[in-house]
Amino acid sequence: MPRIRLCIGLAAIGLAMPATAAPPTLDGLQAQIGALQARIDRLEDKNQIEKLQRAYGYYLDKQLWGEIAALFSDSGSVEIAQRGVYRGRKSIDIFFKQVMGHGVEGLQQGKLFNHMILQGIVDVDPDGTHAKGRWRALQWVMTYGKGGIYAEGPYENSYVKEGGVWKIQSMHYFDSYHVTDANGFVKDAVSPSGQTAAFPPDEQPTIVYDNYPGVFVPPFHYSNPVSGKPWTQAETDKLSTHGVSGPPHAH
Repeated sequence: MPRIRLCIGLAAIGLAMPATAAPPTLDGLQAQIGALQARIDRLEDKNQIEKLQRAYGYYLDKQLWGEIAALFSDSGSVEIAQRGVYRGRKSIDIFFKQVMGHGVEGLQQGKLFNHMILQGIVDVDPDGTHAKGRWRALQWVMTYGKGGIYAEGPYENSYVKEGGVWKIQSMHYFDSYHVTDANGFVKDAVSPSGQTAAFPPDEQPTIVYDNYPGVFVPPFHYSNPVSGKPWTQAETDKLSTHGVSGPPHAH
């Protein structure tokens, strides 16, 4: 692999040199190869993070809570809707296996739990050991013969590379809408999921917000890719409604 990368780097340098350019110095070549190697490393990091997040979505579809928990750093955290923050390995296990899975591993007959993980934007820090990502989840959660819900919202996640392996450091899902299949978007919007009394979180929700029919704009971790302008909390506050949706519904 290093030899292939070196060849790619040398070829790219050769193509970039004008015919009349002075021969490059050894130091110059080494600097350019180093820069190309760094770019390749960051692209490989991005690919691994995208695979990590997409794997989470496929495991979630089938309620494979043990597989999901293994994707997190031991010092990681998870915050879904208004359920509060579960921090550390033990709490992450409790959240997925008990709060989400009700103690049952694996999707049961007559159940649907589809979560499509879409629109990923991943930014790797220059140090190559930390990253952030924004994703969107489209959800269909159904019970055969009874009905279910449609829901959607973005994730703002952070990632950490430990021992050369990328893991989820923090996961925060924001509930944009939550409606029943019976009445849909017109009559029956449901407030975000709240806390579970039997398995309370380690910390209260980091932010309380409206979902549909209200509006909330979760802060973007990235700057505008054209203007370079970073997003601010003030913009989120200005463009979001307050007190439109009901209080989080308990479980």
